[in-house]
Amino acid sequence: MSHSSPLAGSTGPLAGSTGFSAPRIRLWLTCILVFIGIAALTRLALSIWIGLDTPGSMLSILSAWPAGLLDDLATALVLGLPFLAGLYLLARPLNWRIGRPLAHLLLLVLTGVAVFSAVAEIFFWNEFNSRFNGIAVYYLIFPKEVIGNIRESFDLRIYLPPIILVAALIYLLMRPRLRAALAMPPVRGEWKAALRAGALASLLALPAMALGPFEPAVERNVNELAVNGIHSLLRAALTNDSKYDGVYAGMPEAEALPLVKAMVRQDNTTPLVPADARSLLRRVDNSQGRDLAAAKKLNVVLILEESFGSVYFEDVFQDKQRDYARTVSPNWHRLAEQGLLFTNIYATGDRTVRALEAVFTSFAPIPGISTARRAGSEDMHSLPFQLKAQGYRSQFLYGGPTNFDNMGHFWQSIGFDSVLGQNDIKDRGFKTIWGVADEYLFKEALDRIDAMAGQPGPFLFSMLTVTNHRPFLYPEGRIAQKPSPNERDNSAAYADWALGQFIDAARSKPWFDDTLFVMIGDHGPKVWGAAQIPVQAFRVPLLFLAPKHLPAARNPVLGSSLDVTPTIMGLLGLSFDSPFFGVDLRHVPEGGGRIAMAHNFDVAVGDGKHAVVLTPKGDLRGYSMQVGAHQLEPAKDVPELIRKQAVAMTQTAHRMFYAHQYHEK
Repeated sequence: MSHSSPLAGSTGPLAGSTGFSAPRIRLWLTCILVFIGIAALTRLALSIWIGLDTPGSMLSILSAWPAGLLDDLATALVLGLPFLAGLYLLARPLNWRIGRPLAHLLLLVLTGVAVFSAVAEIFFWNEFNSRFNGIAVYYLIFPKEVIGNIRESFDLRIYLPPIILVAALIYLLMRPRLRAALAMPPVRGEWKAALRAGALASLLALPAMALGPFEPAVERNVNELAVNGIHSLLRAALTNDSKYDGVYAGMPEAEALPLVKAMVRQDNTTPLVPADARSLLRRVDNSQGRDLAAAKKLNVVLILEESFGSVYFEDVFQDKQRDYARTVSPNWHRLAEQGLLFTNIYATGDRTVRALEAVFTSFAPIPGISTARRAGSEDMHSLPFQLKAQGYRSQFLYGGPTNFDNMGHFWQSIGFDSVLGQNDIKDRGFKTIWGVADEYLFKEALDRIDAMAGQPGPFLFSMLTVTNHRPFLYPEGRIAQKPSPNERDNSAAYADWALGQFIDAARSKPWFDDTLFVMIGDHGPKVWGAAQIPVQAFRVPLLFLAPKHLPAARNPVLGSSLDVTPTIMGLLGLSFDSPFFGVDLRHVPEGGGRIAMAHNFDVAVGDGKHAVVLTPKGDLRGYSMQVGAHQLEPAKDVPELIRKQAVAMTQTAHRMFYAHQYHEK
């Protein structure tokens, strides 16, 4: 008695419809070609964009296409395997009365998702100058905020109809293939042969995906063309907690530790641990030459300005960079004349959570996501913990929801006594999906600071604004004149106005004279440029303001946002045991200083003359660096010291974090 497969169909005239002529195989191959076609059209649009933005890059762009098409094919085969399996394993249910319309609906939805993803990639590129990356992954975790941001940023009545129309047309072209696939039962043995072929194709495709992303060009933005956008998204989702050892360049720890300790050594520090200890702990003596009042501990009000890069502060840029520079910050300029302004500070990343890591924990960036979003970030060394040991109370006020991006949990876990969000703001007169407009955040801040000042002891009050973020909406009638038709610039001008209003209102408060105000952009407004890491887009203004205690000055020293906490401690005249990767900017010698930043899975360390980029391919890429609004340029004659420092800092930070050696307890 013979037994046939439960999926085997009847024999007859159609029994010979096997191989590539089988209806299900033909439908599957058609879907593969549609996926590749959509990906290729997206790549073509980005190629034109890059060609216009980066003159002379046409040959590089062409060199990226073969690798890009290969990645499209590999991604299509791997993602298409479950689809192929479903066509056979669900053959009978798909032929039920309810199964057929569901199959057509599924095909229409998948087609719509593919078209929508392609359009989304174009908008994502406009915002981040990159294929889908970790930022896209983070946003998918918070669909409410993302959907709200899309609705407030774009008129969906304009964009959705063309997307639906294109998806419907593709579906109509594929519908006959789907009908044929559903109408014909599989012949004996067809499902096994088809799945074997699909699995083999996927296995052959996996190495191409695993070995990538391929980088045929020198320009970072051109290399983005060599990868499929969906593959890039999946890779970011699967490798956020990026492994270091065995992936990135390394060195013996006995060589790395002295290098890192030398990088944080200053003229007022004394080591507190043996040379071979995986710790940077040193005594920082801030008792000599203290700038602020010796008799009283000053309060600290720290303001993180959303997306407020140096491009909004500076007046002069190179001609080809003028599109990125706007003078929209009269209040920042006015306040800078009254305080200590650091003009060459670089953020450690292009996301707010990376700024939180740098500013509050003074931790060096490691590949992948910020430690603020990683398990194990609880109780990291921080500014709140240091000030708490000096008798300070602390509070954080955020204009948005504190559950977004794990920020509220992070603030609580690094020592803030209380964390407040938009629901704690009494007057929410104007808000977007991201939170309340800056003026209402600052209004609430004044009340909260009044309350803290009414209690004994000094305090740390920190806040994070939200307005200077897409959808770039703000209350009307606040800005005397719009500086340009660019929405982003107008939003930055409003943020500047709101900051000026806050400081002016604070001047009338009894606590103003005994308060150190710290203002810094969390990151730049937009990543741009062809370099592997576009350092020029990471520049942010950093201002310390305490008119009664701190003389006005401009300091051009090279520094990083991870230097904020040690500099605050120095300005307050508080000696302490520092575990930080950051240093006091006032003690950096002329011509010294360094930067460190992460972009996607790369990490860069620079000294103002040269920079080294660590990539997940295990190599070190050398560049010449010029401080200011200048892109990195490839260079071969990079000193060995900066190469070693880049590896030593990143490797040590990564090992410290995962060994729980950068924590209070």
